[in-house]
This record gives sequence, C-alpha cells and structure tokens, in this order.
Amino acid sequence: MGRTNTKTAWNIALFVGLSLGLAFTIWLVSAASLSAVLRSFTEVGWGVVAVVGVRAVIVATNGVAWGRLLAHLTKVPIVIFTFLRWLREAVDVLLPVANIGGGLVGARLLTFWGVASAVAIASVAADLLLQTIAQVLFALVGALLLARVIGPSVVLSIALLGVGMAAMALGGFYVTQRYAGARFIDRALTILSARLSSRAQVAEPSFHVAVEQIWHGRRPYVIAALLVHALAWMFGTLEVLITLHFMGWPVTLEQAIILESLGTSISIAAFFVPGSWGVQEGGYILIGQMLGLPIQVSLALSFVKRIPDLVLGVPGLLVWYALEARRLSHL
Repeated sequence: MGRTNTKTAWNIALFVGLSLGLAFTIWLVSAASLSAVLRSFTEVGWGVVAVVGVRAVIVATNGVAWGRLLAHLTKVPIVIFTFLRWLREAVDVLLPVANIGGGLVGARLLTFWGVASAVAIASVAADLLLQTIAQVLFALVGALLLARVIGPSVVLSIALLGVGMAAMALGGFYVTQRYAGARFIDRALTILSARLSSRAQVAEPSFHVAVEQIWHGRRPYVIAALLVHALAWMFGTLEVLITLHFMGWPVTLEQAIILESLGTSISIAAFFVPGSWGVQEGGYILIGQMLGLPIQVSLALSFVKRIPDLVLGVPGLLVWYALEARRLSHL
C-alpha cells in the first residue's frame, strides 16, 4: 500500500509540475506576442535540419563517453553505447520520468549485450556523474563570461552559488555511490536485477564491486569520458549559433556559450518538471535579456531546441518498444 501511495503521489507531482510548466509557457508566449514568436520561429526554416544534426552528434558523443568509461571492462562496441544513449535520451526528454528513467532503461538494455546488471547500473551512475560534472564546469565558464559581459550582479552571484552547491552535491553523490550507499544499493539491486537483466546471471558482482571496477585505477578512462562529455556540452553551443543566425540575430561565440551553458543549467535544475516546460523558456528569456535579445527571439530559440527532442526522441521510443517486444517474444 505504501509503495502504491508513493507512486500515486509522484505521478500527481509530475502532472502538477507539467501543468504549471505548460501554463507558464503559454503565458510567456502570450506576453511576448504569439505572432512575433511564430515569426522568429519560422525564420529558422531549413536551419532546423542543422540543429537536429548537431543534436544527433551531441547524443552520439555522450554515447562515446559512456563507452570510454567502460573501455576494457566489457566487449560491447562503442556503436552500441551511442545507440543506447540515443534511447536513453528519448526516454528522458519525452516521458515524465524526471531525467532518471532513461538511465534505468539504458542499464537494462545494456544487459541485452551480456553486461552484468550491477555493472550496467554502476556505469550509468558513473556516466551521469561525469556528465553532470562537465555540465557544472561548463556553467561555471558561462557564469564567468557573463560577468565579463555585464559585470558583477545579483544574478551572477546566484549562478556562482548554484555552481558551488552543485559541486558539493556531486561530491556527496560520488561518496555515496562508492562508499556510504553501496550496501543499500546492493539490496535494491538484488530486487531490480531480475527486471534489468535479460537472462539468469550467475555470480554477478555486487554494485560496490562494479563501482570499484569502474573507478579504481582507471583514471585515464575516467578523464577521457569527462573530456568527451565536456566536448558534447560545447557542441550544444552550435545549436544556439545556428538558430540565432537564421533568425537574423547573430551572436558571438562568447554570447552563445553563455546562453547554452546557463540556459541548459537552468533547464536541468528543473528536473522535477517534465520536459522543463516553462523553466527552460524562462531561463532563455532571463539570460537573453542580459545579452540584449528580444523576448520573442529567446522564446523561439527555446522552441527550436525542442524540435530535436521530437525528431530524435519519437523514433527512439519506438525502437526501445520494439527491442523490449522482441526480447519478450524470445523469453
């Protein structure tokens, strides 16, 4: 009964978050003038194809980072990691799972290629940690560049405080992952193993052992994965440059980094709002105003960046369903 009540409360919270986010988005569009937003949006034209292409490269790059993290620990080729990363992304951006469901799906699917469930889950946890560290560093760069553009301000102080709090949270997550929470996760893994695994597994490593296999004595692979994730975040700047170029509002590389790093950080911070609806739009408006962008342009930029979510996400969900159906048919 307690589990059912918790699930119901979570679903209600997601529904409320989504409803408020969509309502806020509609209000923002109305305040900025729907016709002005649509005009800016349609000016992008075929530039959307380039934006989708950049997003595909970003997803693939993150997949390479995941694969490098497990280099020599599994025999799974890099192309499979990029493929599974695509499916992870599709689940996270299109389903109301608060950006954690994609990781669980990715861990389960990785077991289809013979990876022990403990290793699969540990790899996703480590990959998410490194990706978030790279994102925090990227946000720090954006905050420092913003300070150079507009000078010290209250907003900048809040941004730096947020980066500091994120750094402490990441440190806590790392310690929990490797030490404090290992026994708890091992117990949870025992329960989840049957669902995440595609087969009966014998003598699987515990979660703690799997985590140590990934982190201990493998600094070159961890650093490589971190750098590749950082490269993926930088690629996102191209989406901003391309979109605003086609809108007739070209920005400098410095301004694009500010928009991408801080806008993405605000969006990710609102993980409890499905799709970050309203929060992402508000974030781009806030940062865009500091850089002199009209509200309708900032809104249109946010909407254009959502197009790859659909173009890449919908096929990704269909492929995931097909994989699951195929697996069930062979059981």
